[in-house]
This record gives sequence, C-alpha cells and structure tokens, in this order.
Amino acid sequence: MKDKIANSFEKMKTNEAKEYLGENFSERAFSNHVFSACVFERCMFQDSDFQKSLFSECTFRSCNLHLVKMDGCRFQDVLFEECKIVGGEFFKCERRFFSPHFRSSLLMGCNFSDLKMQRTSFFGCKVHECHFNNTSLVQADFREADLKGSLFHHVDLSKADFRRATNYSIDLSANTLTNGHFSLPECLSLLSSFDIQIS
Repeated sequence: MKDKIANSFEKMKTNEAKEYLGENFSERAFSNHVFSACVFERCMFQDSDFQKSLFSECTFRSCNLHLVKMDGCRFQDVLFEECKIVGGEFFKCERRFFSPHFRSSLLMGCNFSDLKMQRTSFFGCKVHECHFNNTSLVQADFREADLKGSLFHHVDLSKADFRRATNYSIDLSANTLTNGHFSLPECLSLLSSFDIQIS
C-alpha cells in the first residue's frame, strides 16, 4: 500500500521552494500537484481545486481561500497566516500527516470533524461558526482566538490553551477538557451547560 502511495506522488507535478505573490488562482485546479516549502502571499483561491494535492512545509500568507475543494488534499506542516478561509471542508483532507496551523486568520464555516489535530495552533484567529465533532485537539492553542458560533461536540481538548480566548461555548459534559488552560472572566461560560446561578 505504501509503495502505491509513493508511486502516485512520483507521478505528480512537483513545485519546490517557489514563491507566488499576488496571483489569482480562482477556479484553478491543483489536483495531483506537490508543493514543497512554497510560499503563497496575497493570492486568491476562489473555488480552487486542491483535490489529491500535497502541500508540505508551505506558508499561505494573507491569502483568500473561499470554498476550496479539499478532497484527499494533504496539508503537512502548513501555516495559514492572516488568511481568510471560508467553507473549508478540512474533514475531507488526507488524514495521515494532517498538520495545519493557523495564525491571525479568519476561519468561517469550516469543518474539522473526525480529525486528529494535536498541538494545532489557532492563535489569534477568528474561528467563527466552525464545526469540531469527534475531533482530537489535545494541546491545541486557542489563545486570543474568537470562537463565536463554533460548535464542539465529543472533542478531546485535554491540555488545550484557551487563555484570552473569547466567545466560546463548550459543554463540559460532552467534551473532554482535562488540564485545559482558561482565563477569567471568559471561562465562566463553561458553566452555562449547568442549571446553576452565579452571583
């Protein structure tokens, strides 16, 4: 099986250590492409097709990724910095070696269900109306993130860091938060799932 996967990547078009500045890749197909150590800066990816492509040690900086098709795409050690990502169906990505990181980005309506995302960073991001269902987020970094409208269900958030994060709503009875890090006063929202009054 490993040999078949290796051979399939050998047949893919490879791009190494390239920089793409201010390019419009809207509706472009990147299927069966390999990008290694590449930088995309101020690029537009509107309805682009990333299906079965591989991004390894790449950086997307100030890019717009809107409704990008991600079926079978591999994001391995990829950083999204100051990007806008709308409708990202990350749950359709290749799950082996899945290791994206997000910094100071807007993630709107993205789905991270059923993924293992240990130590993933969402530092300073706006994570709005995103779905985390059966997701492993052990030691994830949500510091200074705005989590307005995002849903967490059956998520392992052990040792996750939510210090200075805002607008999160996490049901303690439906998620695991062992040894998590939180700050006042936002952490009081964790009690909202209980029928109690705080005065």
